[in-house]
Amino acid sequence: MYPVAVDKVAAAMGGRKALGAAIATVGELAAAVEHGLPRAVVPAMAAQAAPEGSDLRQRVAALVVSPATFKRSPRLSPAASERAERLARVVALAGQALGSTAEAQAWLGAPHPMLGDRPPIQVAATDLGARQVERLLLNIEHGLPA
Repeated sequence: MYPVAVDKVAAAMGGRKALGAAIATVGELAAAVEHGLPRAVVPAMAAQAAPEGSDLRQRVAALVVSPATFKRSPRLSPAASERAERLARVVALAGQALGSTAEAQAWLGAPHPMLGDRPPIQVAATDLGARQVERLLLNIEHGLPA
């Protein structure tokens, strides 16, 4: 099950402008990730994850790819693309569950007691962590205990 509409995930990665194409299905997204996403998705996704002027933007970008690798290559590796997609999926789901970009950014960047007092965006850097964060967000979205 994919927890949020693919077009919202694509928008969290900068949309057509950053991706170079419209992505509307999980299959298209999977193919783009496998091929390697354009590096433009990293700053676009970080901008959706953290407020303007926040040092969290740089930390979110570094969860995807090192600054040196980012500068060196026009495309992300498939592994870095998976990390970018995972974080964008969490960002999109946070916006959907919490109702606004500002609320999502605040929630993603604040330590959460159910995540070991770590910020959800940091926890979501791993597959297992992303699943934990997604579960919390789905509970919030459906009015269940988080």
